[in-house]
Amino acid sequence: MKILQVVADGNPGGGTTFVLDVLQSLDNPVLLTQKDSYALEKAGEIPKYGIDFFTSRLDLRIPMKMQKVIDKVEPDLIHVHGGRAAFFLSFCRKSCPVIYTVHGLHGIHQGLKFSRWGERKAMKGASLVNFVSHIEEELALKTNLLRGTNHCVIPHGIDLNTIPKNEKKIPKLIGFMGRLCEQKDPLFMLEIMKILGPKGYQLRVIGGGEFEEIMKKNPYTTVTGKVSREEGLKLLSEVERVVVPSKWEAFGLILLEAMALEVPIIASRIPPFEEVLAGGTFATLIDKKDPEKYAKAIIEGADYSGDAKKHLLKNFSWKQCIGSYHAIFRELKEKNCYPSS
Repeated sequence: MKILQVVADGNPGGGTTFVLDVLQSLDNPVLLTQKDSYALEKAGEIPKYGIDFFTSRLDLRIPMKMQKVIDKVEPDLIHVHGGRAAFFLSFCRKSCPVIYTVHGLHGIHQGLKFSRWGERKAMKGASLVNFVSHIEEELALKTNLLRGTNHCVIPHGIDLNTIPKNEKKIPKLIGFMGRLCEQKDPLFMLEIMKILGPKGYQLRVIGGGEFEEIMKKNPYTTVTGKVSREEGLKLLSEVERVVVPSKWEAFGLILLEAMALEVPIIASRIPPFEEVLAGGTFATLIDKKDPEKYAKAIIEGADYSGDAKKHLLKNFSWKQCIGSYHAIFRELKEKNCYPSS
């Protein structure tokens, strides 16, 4: 089966990591993503196409370019990732089933103008809408995005073969890994370092983004900028614990990566993290954005990494995750489930 994987943002991150892993699992994959991107480079010899998805959110030349790729590839199924790509795809003619995996209802969380309309159009243009957590599915239902649309939930999984060997932990080194954007709240880490820096702690920030230059000015912080996933995980494996103070997430792949590396987790208590960590004590979750509470948790050093690794292996294996996707791919193809529009 020829499956066209479409993702607009090809930068290093959870969504791109997932798409690249899915590509490797397929017999006849094709990739369409942002031109000159990390994803395009990492796809290797897989047939691939690059266009500019970021000229404008309403640039109707983008669907025209996507249509040319679709007509050339003639896929048996299209798997589109993220709202931007799914929105533009909704304007295209499709003669095959479409599955839209929602990696986060970003516009809904941020209250952006027209985001509800855009997501509704994206979902209506798919045969099946898939969420990576029940929390995001509930948000879509609450905001009436799924009217008349088939939907399901497949949580992320992680392939332990992609995880580097655990490195020796560096004392008093804290890790933050992710894009330096408002959603991830990296600037909150600087408030924590005001307390911990004078006590000898250092912060390693793995990633780049809009707050990169601000983070670099902090005397207790080193910033890598954008790095490959392989390099990022190697750097993460050296920290004593990872801090994840996100304001919101659809899932939080960083939790699985930290569990795989057996790095203790301190994170904000948000519903998707509670969903991932349900069933036991596998991390330290903190209710309020109080730097004193985070600093105290870091100093106390609670370590649930052993149980967390077992939780990961039981509930979030890559075999379980990709097996669910392959089953859906076959079902959609066999039933000829075409988009509603």
